[in-house]
Amino acid sequence: MLINFAIKEFILEKEYENLAPSTITGYKMLFEDFSHWAREQGYVRAQDLTTRAIKNYLNKCKTERNNNPTSLNTKRKQFRAFFNFLVEEEVIKSNPTDSIKKAKEDIRIKTFNDDEIKEILAYLRRMKRRENTIHSVRNHTIFLTLIGTGLRASELTSLKWSSVDLINRTIKVFGKSRTEQLVPISEALVRELVYWKEYCQGSFEVLSPWVFVTRQNKQFTTNGLKCWFKRIAKLMEFSETRCSAHSCRHYFAKKWIQNGGDISTLSKVLRHTSVKTTEKYLHFWGNEVSEDYDKFNPLREW
Repeated sequence: MLINFAIKEFILEKEYENLAPSTITGYKMLFEDFSHWAREQGYVRAQDLTTRAIKNYLNKCKTERNNNPTSLNTKRKQFRAFFNFLVEEEVIKSNPTDSIKKAKEDIRIKTFNDDEIKEILAYLRRMKRRENTIHSVRNHTIFLTLIGTGLRASELTSLKWSSVDLINRTIKVFGKSRTEQLVPISEALVRELVYWKEYCQGSFEVLSPWVFVTRQNKQFTTNGLKCWFKRIAKLMEFSETRCSAHSCRHYFAKKWIQNGGDISTLSKVLRHTSVKTTEKYLHFWGNEVSEDYDKFNPLREW
C-alpha cells in the first residue's frame, strides 16, 4: 500500500472513531511532514518503512528541529497508532516502532508562584478598572477561571453558558477522554462569571452560547488564548515561569497539595484518567508540603 494512501486511510479511521479535533490535527501535521520526508528518502510503500527509517526521521526531528524528548515521545506514540492500524488491516506483519524506546524526559513542572499570580492579577484588575472593555473584563475573568478550576485551555475556550450552573456552582466540561464531567467552582468565581455574563448581555444584542468571546461576540479560540499569554509573558518578564493556561492548571494543583488537599480528589477534579498522573504533582511539591508541616506543627512549641 502506498504511504500516502495508508496515511489517508488511517486519518479517516481516526475521524470515524470520533477522536478529539486536536488529536486529528496532530496526526495530520505529523504525517504531512513525514510523507514529504519519506518521498525525499525514496520510500514509497508502507511495507518499506522499517524501524531504522522511523528512527532516522525522529533523529532528524531531534537534531534539525530541536524537538525535545516529550515531543519525540509524542511522535513515537502517533507512529505506533499508525502502524498498529496497518497491522490490524494486514498491510504489514509487525509494528516497526515496537523496538523503539521512549526518549528519557527530564520532567520539570514549572508553574507560577504566589507573587507572580499576585502581579498578574494586580495588572489585570488595573486594566479592568481603567479600561472596562470586553478584553479587559474577559481577560480578568479568564485568568481567575483558570487558576480557580484547573481547566485545560481547550476546555476553557469550548465552555458554553449552558454548561455553567451558577446556582449549584458547577461547570460541565468535556475532558481529554471526550467524557462529560462536572467541575466545582467557588463562590468568588461565581460572582466573577455573573459579572462577566451581565457585561456580555449589556454589550451585545444576543448573548453568545460561548462563555468567553471576542469583541465580535465570536468564540475565543485556543490560539487566541495562547497569544494572550504570550503578551502577558512579555509584560511580566518572569525568568523561570512559562506563562500559559497549563501553568495555571499546575498552579491549581500545587495550591491544592500545599493546602493539604487529597490526591485522589484532585485527580477527579483535574479529570486525570489515572491517579498516577496526579501523583507527579506530589513528587514535585511534596517537599514543600513537608516543610510547611514542620513549620506549623504545634509540637514545635514543646
